[in-house]
Amino acid sequence: MKIKLFVIVAILVSVSFAQENHHKDRKKYDDKELREIISMISSNFEKLEREYLTKLSYRDYTRAKSILIDSYELLNAIPISDENEYTHPLPISDSDFAGLIESIKSEGFDSDKIGIITIAANYHYFLVEQVLELADLFVMSDSKIEVVKITYPNVIDKNNSHRLISAFTFSSDKEEIKKIVNTYPNK
Repeated sequence: MKIKLFVIVAILVSVSFAQENHHKDRKKYDDKELREIISMISSNFEKLEREYLTKLSYRDYTRAKSILIDSYELLNAIPISDENEYTHPLPISDSDFAGLIESIKSEGFDSDKIGIITIAANYHYFLVEQVLELADLFVMSDSKIEVVKITYPNVIDKNNSHRLISAFTFSSDKEEIKKIVNTYPNK
């Protein structure tokens, strides 16, 4: 009888402890703004892709990637009221950017690398310096220009756009970058 009573008390104490910890965990997210929580989820998705999806077989990887893209789209569909809007967007964090670079480097084909950059550009802002680093991951100038096309709408320091133009050697490439820059004037 004493053992049964002890077991019941132990179960009640553990349930109470678990309930208390659940509320503490929930409270740590209650204080964060919705946009910050969305950013944290996006970072977790990138980490999931970088650390686990790339280790799957090609067939499983394509299925998982499809699910991940759907999840990103659902995350992007979460309505955010104007009161939660940042007045000035922040660039992708250093740790997220390092993870993005690693994800890109793990891909073998330029089209797959561009796909990763496209997904990241849907959820992050960039500095010109970061766009230059992304472009440097490619050999062909067409791919480098594509990186600029994808990321430039989310560049927050457009006043440094001259650095993008000067990063290219050929005048035809410079003209293409100028067109991109002129399409998205600084606000």
